[in-house]
Amino acid sequence: MQTNPAEYPDPVRSLKKLVDEEGIRSFFNGWQPTFLGFFVWGGFAYISTEYFRRLIIDFVGVGATTLEVPIILAAAATSAFFGSFLIAPFETVRIRTVAEPKFGSNIFTVSGRILMVICVVEMPLFMFLRSLLTLFSIFEQEEGVGAFFDSVPVFLLKEIPFACAKFAVFDITTEQLYDAFPAAREDLQLSLLITLAAGTFGGIIAAIVSNPADCTISELKKSATDISPTDAANLIIERGGLLALFKGLTLRMAFYSLMVGGQFLLYDTIRFALGVGSDDLKLYLDVLGSALSAKTAGSL
Repeated sequence: MQTNPAEYPDPVRSLKKLVDEEGIRSFFNGWQPTFLGFFVWGGFAYISTEYFRRLIIDFVGVGATTLEVPIILAAAATSAFFGSFLIAPFETVRIRTVAEPKFGSNIFTVSGRILMVICVVEMPLFMFLRSLLTLFSIFEQEEGVGAFFDSVPVFLLKEIPFACAKFAVFDITTEQLYDAFPAAREDLQLSLLITLAAGTFGGIIAAIVSNPADCTISELKKSATDISPTDAANLIIERGGLLALFKGLTLRMAFYSLMVGGQFLLYDTIRFALGVGSDDLKLYLDVLGSALSAKTAGSL
């Protein structure tokens, strides 16, 4: 819907057209960079956001308790800044494989197909990595290494608002829901339901605020081109006005509401299953931080 809005004007007709013309298999175009990209980015985002949050709290000191929202916004923005350099190459390749289904279709030669059969039986991870690395190699040969990172400025405009909205909305919504339903603090199922609801809402808001930049990235990376991010945004606006920057929003809201809600739900489920409370986790991080600080000071 973003890379070819004329052919795919809305979710329902787009899904029907894809199934009729390319089959169900087309829904999985670009799954390799999507899977690994979100795996790397997701792990980095949560760990680094917590790290920067605690760093800022230590820096602010006693006044940090009154600055909870600004601190989480600053931590999420800082994490997203560095994370944009991680996710950019994966998203760049993903967009190309979705916009051009034939891109990298010649990954496997005859010998490659034989190897693929062996990999399916014995080494699925090797097959996955091989196909992913081949996609990256083809892209690098066509456009050069710099093309993986030339859209980082736009990724910053996408990932920073996304991360800030996700974490801030989750924290605020969780607090409001616990205030409205205090019994949920003592009930595991209700607590997880609040986590899911807050995460889902955070994902929806994050999808909305990041959609214009996401559209711009899709326009920029759907084919080999020398246009700048500004030119890409102007092309989108010329074709459909400012509202065109929100193409695909419905699907992104559905996707990110499920993904972000699931992430927070999985985190809290594992935490509860292990019997780790929020205070226990904070104490552990305090001890770990003190130990690392002492080790660093001792090495100096």
